[in-house]
Amino acid sequence: MPKFKTILKKSDFQEGKLMKSEISGKSIVIGMVEDKLYAMDSVCSHEGGPLEEGWLEEHSLTCPWHQGIFDIRSAKASPGTNWVTDMKSYAVVVDEQTGEISVEIS
Repeated sequence: MPKFKTILKKSDFQEGKLMKSEISGKSIVIGMVEDKLYAMDSVCSHEGGPLEEGWLEEHSLTCPWHQGIFDIRSAKASPGTNWVTDMKSYAVVVDEQTGEISVEIS
């Protein structure tokens, strides 16, 4: 059964901005696209670049070190950047009353 951990509030995020969070020992990057939050591993699968320092355009998250591109919705590597491999994405749930966000950590 999936377990969710509440970490931040939706108001902590801005469209197109990235934020890193440590959840149960996992380093995760969270970004907002079209008012929806997405979470995935924050360490690039190529050479360990810090994805929270990258940039997010539409659903494409680009690593700041070697420009590997991932779809933040699925953590899948872009076919155009074949030097990176798919990573793990995490479900994000927003409590509409409190604005608190929870990320699936299982």
